[in-house]
Amino acid sequence: MEIKDNPLIQPEDFLFGYRQKIDALKNNPALFEFDKLCYELFKMNPQGQRFMELVHDRYLIPSLADRSSANYAYMAIWADGFKDAYRMILQSINSHDQRIKHEGNK
Repeated sequence: MEIKDNPLIQPEDFLFGYRQKIDALKNNPALFEFDKLCYELFKMNPQGQRFMELVHDRYLIPSLADRSSANYAYMAIWADGFKDAYRMILQSINSHDQRIKHEGNK
């Protein structure tokens, strides 16, 4: 007598839909285009590297909001949004760098 799986008592796979979407997006070149472009502009190019160093030193590290200002709370929110664009570029550079390293280890 063969034992078969009973679908009524099998645990539900709550991540099934997420896994399907991740697998569908894994090799979509349109998603990697921005990462690759940021990597080539700001990591492979000496002027791009210098630009990112200046952005890091002038905009990401120092506080852009004046603490003594009456509208400090609004300026802090604005400054974080301003910095977020540069953080996204850095994340794209790091993401593509990791992708290159991962593909090299295969």
